[in-house]
Amino acid sequence: MAVPGRVVGDLAVRGRATSTIRNRLRYLMELEGRPAAERFSPHALRRACATHNCERGVDLVAIQQMLGHWTVGSTTRYVRPSATFIEDACQRVVASTLAELTGKDTTA
Repeated sequence: MAVPGRVVGDLAVRGRATSTIRNRLRYLMELEGRPAAERFSPHALRRACATHNCERGVDLVAIQQMLGHWTVGSTTRYVRPSATFIEDACQRVVASTLAELTGKDTTA
């Protein structure tokens, strides 16, 4: 079992490290020559991963487990669906409801 604050290799366990994932990501983006305005953090990468998986139809519980969250509530704070995704979902709900109420298929 790791001791809090103990350095393992160049990464720390529950403590500060001389070389963090954030620092390595920043270094790689600088090396790539990415403009400062286009750089992102590891947190933004996790959020994008959660959002894209949600928009692709991956179950929220599966996303929760991928991110290592204890609760689905934590995961829902990471997911930021696009306006287009929300509009499409609303249109599907309306079409489905109309089809049930009228007995007609309105998706055509």
